[in-house]
Amino acid sequence: MYKIDIDAPNALVVVELAGMLSVEEVDDFVATLIHRITQARLSSYAMLIDVSHCPVQSQEMINAMEQKLRLMHRARALAVVTGSSLARLQVRRIFTQPFARFSSTREAGRDWVLFGKEPPPGA
Repeated sequence: MYKIDIDAPNALVVVELAGMLSVEEVDDFVATLIHRITQARLSSYAMLIDVSHCPVQSQEMINAMEQKLRLMHRARALAVVTGSSLARLQVRRIFTQPFARFSSTREAGRDWVLFGKEPPPGA
């Protein structure tokens, strides 16, 4: 399951992923994400991705997500909100950009993408 919200005044894309995702859902998610960003006419944007409600995913899903996200325009800042340490390790493979940070709360992630405030260790 996924949910995509666009906060146009802040040029912020907020994504929530939950549950086990199939490769087909990844395809649909990334296509929808690109469409929503294009539709909002965001030439530059920050992105907050909350995966705290996702269990560890299949390797096929991780590979598909990694390949599909390469098709996207680059965000100026990216925060990934994680739950378990295993999920955090898994998503670190996908989000290796120098402007990406990992946090345990949406607030810390939002502070990073909107204000450049580094998430505290373990946050």
